[in-house]
Amino acid sequence: MTTPTRFHSPLHSAAATTFEALALLLPSAGLTSAEAAAPYAHAVGVAFAGPLQGRLELRVSADVARCIAENMLGTDDADAALVGDALGELANVVCGNLLPEIAGRSAVFHLAAPRALDLRPVGGTPAFAAAFGVDGGRAELALYLDRAS
Repeated sequence: MTTPTRFHSPLHSAAATTFEALALLLPSAGLTSAEAAAPYAHAVGVAFAGPLQGRLELRVSADVARCIAENMLGTDDADAALVGDALGELANVVCGNLLPEIAGRSAVFHLAAPRALDLRPVGGTPAFAAAFGVDGGRAELALYLDRAS
């Protein structure tokens, strides 16, 4: 997915800001053909409830997952468990930054613990989606809202 501007949706903005501040990575607005072809290696999701209910999903290629974990944890040898923890925390922070932007600053949400997901998206149409090129790999995020929301 190629985006015409860097922050074209609240999800783009929340994700880019979080990647930069927490993971020390500078995501690009669009994907090169090599980045777009990078297969997903990790996927995590964060469910939330409040004025809106749904989930945020984050999928990343292997090199992006490794860079996120290494930068967040300050280590050069993050094992699979640490990579999963770092990705979960990143998704949690993106979700926590995004929800007040779309539901209002006074809205109160309860976020579930992040959990590993299938590499393939489950389906459905996301309310917001964002894809970034990151250091030759890719990161893709999607926010799904439950029908009752």
